[in-house]
Amino acid sequence: MDHRSQWPPQGPPNGQYGPPRNANGYQPNGYQVPQYPQQSMPQGYPQSQQVSNNPRVVIQQRPSQYPPIQDEIRVQPRAVQPQVATPARNPNPMAQMQNPRIRQVQIPVQRPAQRTNGSTSQRNSIQARSAQTPVSKPVQQSQSYQENPVRSQHRPPNQPSLSQHRAPLQPQSTPQRRTPQRRTPSQTSSSQHRTPVEQQATSQQRSHPQVIIKRSTPQSLSAPTKAQHAPPARALPVDQSVLLLSMADEYVAAARGMGPLAAMAQREADLNRYYKLMATGLGCMETILKRFNLAPRKEAQLRLRYASLLIEETENNVEIEDVLIKGLSLCQRSHLTDLKYSLLHLQARYQFMSSHRAALKSLDQPISEAETFQHIAWVYAFRFLKVSLALQVAGRPETASALQQLHAISNHAERRGDRAIFVTCAALEAMIHLRAPGPDNIEQAQRAIGAARSLQLQTSVQQLGQIVMLIDYLDLSCSLKHGAPDVEKMKALQIKVDTLQKNANGKSGPDIHNFSVLIERSSGGNTTDTTGGIFRKSADGRDELNFSWLSNEDLYALTYYISGLTSLLHNHDRGLSYLQEGLKLNRDNLRLERSATGTIPASINRSSWRITLDWQYRFVLGLLACKQEDWLTAETTLVSLRNQLGNTPFNNTGSFNHLVTYLSGTLDQGRGSIDQALATYGAPVFALPDAGVTFSDFNTDIAILATMNRLLIVRHPAHAEHFLTALLFSQLEPLCANHPNQIFAGAFRILRALTTSEDSINRQKTLISNALSAAQKLQNQQFTTICLTYMTSKFFADTIGDQAIKGARAARSVAKQSRNALWRAVACGLCINTFQRHGLLEDAAHVQREFEAICDKLPPPLKGESVVKDEDGDYEMEE
Repeated sequence: MDHRSQWPPQGPPNGQYGPPRNANGYQPNGYQVPQYPQQSMPQGYPQSQQVSNNPRVVIQQRPSQYPPIQDEIRVQPRAVQPQVATPARNPNPMAQMQNPRIRQVQIPVQRPAQRTNGSTSQRNSIQARSAQTPVSKPVQQSQSYQENPVRSQHRPPNQPSLSQHRAPLQPQSTPQRRTPQRRTPSQTSSSQHRTPVEQQATSQQRSHPQVIIKRSTPQSLSAPTKAQHAPPARALPVDQSVLLLSMADEYVAAARGMGPLAAMAQREADLNRYYKLMATGLGCMETILKRFNLAPRKEAQLRLRYASLLIEETENNVEIEDVLIKGLSLCQRSHLTDLKYSLLHLQARYQFMSSHRAALKSLDQPISEAETFQHIAWVYAFRFLKVSLALQVAGRPETASALQQLHAISNHAERRGDRAIFVTCAALEAMIHLRAPGPDNIEQAQRAIGAARSLQLQTSVQQLGQIVMLIDYLDLSCSLKHGAPDVEKMKALQIKVDTLQKNANGKSGPDIHNFSVLIERSSGGNTTDTTGGIFRKSADGRDELNFSWLSNEDLYALTYYISGLTSLLHNHDRGLSYLQEGLKLNRDNLRLERSATGTIPASINRSSWRITLDWQYRFVLGLLACKQEDWLTAETTLVSLRNQLGNTPFNNTGSFNHLVTYLSGTLDQGRGSIDQALATYGAPVFALPDAGVTFSDFNTDIAILATMNRLLIVRHPAHAEHFLTALLFSQLEPLCANHPNQIFAGAFRILRALTTSEDSINRQKTLISNALSAAQKLQNQQFTTICLTYMTSKFFADTIGDQAIKGARAARSVAKQSRNALWRAVACGLCINTFQRHGLLEDAAHVQREFEAICDKLPPPLKGESVVKDEDGDYEMEE
């Protein structure tokens, strides 16, 4: 007998069925096999990982037909609940077609029992087929399982978990041989409790174990990897920094959308909502900077914007300085030149709020660095910023510093061919000369305007922007300050403003409160990519430097104001019409905020400018009311102006106190309250500068006017303070003899002629003749009226002849044109005396009736009636 036949036949290689028993009852190979009680054999399939509340396939285990071979590892079986092992994926497409996918369908399946005959040939064929079976692949779980993993079942530590890397269930033609696994006590089935009769009848036909699978729904078929009771899959995580930045943009935009209206209405609810929105947006930016790592450029851009909002909206100095310092350090490390210069520009503006000198000094280093590396565009930006900051500081040293910066910019621009920058420098230089006190400031301003206009024709309007309009404003202002308003220049300015207004009406969107000047040849390249609004790119890619400016409505209102001042000297009615219309337009701008967006601080600054312009309008109209003897309107205007001085933006500072006090003295003098007017003109605010000062500023000019009126009151020999005449005249002479304003110089010539004490008639005639010539040259009717009436009274009052009659008639004619009741009454009185002396009684009677009609319009003190002023400031006549 062949020894090979003593070996028992092997079962299928996949371990699905155990080896059959030996039918002859002998022990295989002569070895003694111990007898064990009948018990279920270990199942042929490995146990899958148990998933709670998930469907599973339960197959009843049948007894083994063959005893295990000695080469296999014997595993002591335990009572476990059989489970179906998931076979590996078969790459054969035909096998997939033959074995369709079975998933979660609860149907009983009857499978016939498969047996082996124990032959060696059959075993070899089965082993050959098993060798061709591919190894199963690991499972790739879906995203939902990866985000929400199922809790694993307890397994023996020595058995690796196969279900953790299970592939999606795929049908296979031949299952893979697997090593039997240990069963857990919780896994039980009906096969663990079989009777001995059932275990002995192994050769009989047995039913296939039933497979219970829940029927799947269409949703489960479309998504086979998703468990029925698993939580829904979540979306991929988003970048929270991008989300926070978007939220910050929306909050800041919402706050700016309601900023102008909130600033105008000043309602507490609107202000609280604005500040809440802005604080939330700033909080989002702060969170991004503290909790997220951004790219260097993006972080620097965010710090620039965050710092600018903090400076504009808050007073948190510690936080502002920290953001600026960190931003500059980041830009220095990452070589972000454009953002570094932008932060330095912002830092200087912020530092100027607390220390003017330190801010101006801090700009020296970036200017030097920009010039060293030939960043000419930034040289322009930093030097223009220094000029702008210097103009906000009163004092001659800062004015000299601003002029020095402008000359440096002009040299760069002229050498490099940046004509628009050169014109801008010339315009700003003219503005500085107009602001600065000095005897030749108007001449220097006109010289700068001439330099600007020399290149204006070589540069297009698009390149210059609204600098052309600024030059026209400055040119007309020079004419006003010189005392010779030019009507032609006024008309040219009005045409440009009307054109600008028409173009603005045809466009949509908010007003632009700035303009830009083209840098023609000194482009900054990538150093001006991100600047926070300092630069912007033109259509052809060149750099444009931005300047803050007025809105179109504010320009229109300002043009009305300047046009009114220009027209008053030549056409009183037209000038008054301009002023009244401009006042109405400016008040409409105050009531109706036309800007679509803006912050509350910017809206408040714009509103403060409009309030200041409104105050100036009413002051000029108050002076005109005094000239027209409309005392009620003048009194009302004075009260409103005085009450407004304590509010923002006046705060009892600046030149407003001087103007209100001067208007009060003019009103008292016009009403005839000479003593009250004299006290007002002698107030400390009208004190003239010390001897040796030959130039004057605006406040000094107001003091000069007050002193002139005071001198006209005390010049009469019968006045109690007549002794002050010589002193006041000596104080006025160095300031007015060479005054740049021709009107001041003409008024001083009249005072010289009125107050001279020389006995020479020729000298007196020469002085009054010079004063009359200056008045006629200025086309000032009031000055001409004063000169003619004084000349007639001084030289022809006691004479008889045609010259006296001509003088009296000329004085009366000029007084009518001035439409001043006081001077008309004076001229009528001179004519009455002259006509009566020459026997012209009919003419004298006609003038007498006119005089009586004029006297009814004069204030009581001027008619010889005494009045007193009560506690409320009202005037009452004494009986």
